[in-house]
Amino acid sequence: MYTITRQKQWTEGNPVVEVSYGGIDYCNPDALAKKYPGEFEEFSDPRKAIETAIAICLAWRKDGERKAKVGIGSTGGMTMPFETCTIKQAQKWAEEEYKTLPNCPQCAKIMEKNQEKWSIGFITKDGEFISYEEYIYCSEYCAEKNYTYEEDN
Repeated sequence: MYTITRQKQWTEGNPVVEVSYGGIDYCNPDALAKKYPGEFEEFSDPRKAIETAIAICLAWRKDGERKAKVGIGSTGGMTMPFETCTIKQAQKWAEEEYKTLPNCPQCAKIMEKNQEKWSIGFITKDGEFISYEEYIYCSEYCAEKNYTYEEDN
């Protein structure tokens, strides 16, 4: 999960649109009140999170905060300023981050860490379920689309 907040960093007061990975619990605590669409939302796709952060940053600049920048990071549950980057660097990070995320082999949806996952397999004659764990799906629907019914010979 990636969460977007606007911050005036406590170290120097610099305006930063922060993209925190790890969800809302890994944002810095002094976030400014929600003003722009996308703030305080959680995104599973880092590309969508970065594009939203860039839009917020540009709108904030237009509204007078000319030094606003985008920062990417995670507090680890503590408080820390995020390093800022250029728009191109943020977009590159999002593309690289996206490539590392697991996807459902059926629909290509990003698999969330805490999301319920489904697999296919078979039941032995003793009633034990054996899962094909190399194929993990985002939903029962996607798993069933890939299930092949086989008869015992």
